[in-house]
Amino acid sequence: MVAMASRDRIRCDPPMATSNNHDDSSPQLRAVERVCDILDLLQEAPEGLSLTAIAEQTGLPKSTAYRYLVALDRRNYVDRDENVARLGFAFRPRSTRDVEHFLELARPVMVALRDELDETVNLGLLDGDHHEHALVVESTQMMRLAAREGESGSLHSTAIGKVLAARMDPDVVASILHAQGMPPLTPRTITTVPDYLAELERVRRAGYALDDCENQDGGRCIAVPIEDAPVAAALSVSAPATRSPKRLVPDYAARLQQAAATIGAGYRDEARGASEHDAASGAATR
Repeated sequence: MVAMASRDRIRCDPPMATSNNHDDSSPQLRAVERVCDILDLLQEAPEGLSLTAIAEQTGLPKSTAYRYLVALDRRNYVDRDENVARLGFAFRPRSTRDVEHFLELARPVMVALRDELDETVNLGLLDGDHHEHALVVESTQMMRLAAREGESGSLHSTAIGKVLAARMDPDVVASILHAQGMPPLTPRTITTVPDYLAELERVRRAGYALDDCENQDGGRCIAVPIEDAPVAAALSVSAPATRSPKRLVPDYAARLQQAAATIGAGYRDEARGASEHDAASGAATR
C-alpha cells in the first residue's frame, strides 16, 4: 500500500571545497554540521527524542538546540510536540505523503457519513494481495461491526476486497486467489475462482460490492471505489446484518458513492492546485 520511508541514514555532506568556500571553522559550516547531527540523531530514533536528550547527545546548549528544532520544524524537517521531536513530513517519500494527505482529507467526510448512518465507515487501500483498513470511523452504537486500523482484509471475502479486485486484471486476481487460497470464513464465503470472477462482473455492473455475511457471520458490508485516489482505494459501511437489511443496500451504496466522490474530488483539486503552483514557481525562477 504505502511506500515506507527509507531507513537509510540521512547524509548531510558538507559542500565541496572551493576557493570561495568558508573554511571548516566558519560559523556557517558549524551550523550545518549541528543541523546534520540533530537529523542523524532523529534518524536513529524514529520514536523521537526530547529536547534534553538532543542537547546532551549533540553537546549543544538546550537554548541552541531549541532554536535549531524550531527552524527545522518550520520547514517540515522535524515534527515537534510538547515532549519529543522526530523526523518530519519532508523526509517521507512523496508517495507516502500523498497517501497521508489523502487520508487527512477523507476523515471528515467519513465522520459525516458515520454520523448520518450511525454505522461504521471504513477506507481500505490495496496492499499487494490483500487490502488494509487505513481509516476506520466506528459507529457509536453498542453493537457494531468494526475492523481495527491497520488490520488486513482478504480480497475474496470482503466488500472492499471485491471493489479493489474488480479493477484488477482477472488473470492477476486469479493468480492471487490460487496463491492465497479462498478459505470459507462463513458458510456464505465464495470459495472458487470462477464464482469469484463472476461476482466481480456483478460488482462492475452495479458500481458497488456487497459482503453478505461472507467475511463474518451476521455482518454485512457495502463498498464502492474512490476515484482519483493516489492508490487503489475503496470506501465501505459495515453493520450487523439485522440493522442493514438487503433492501437498504442500494441506498447505502448511493450514499457511499456521494462520499467517495467528495473525497476523490477534494484530493484531485488539491493535487491540481499544487501542480499549478509548482509550475508557476518554476516559471518564475527561469
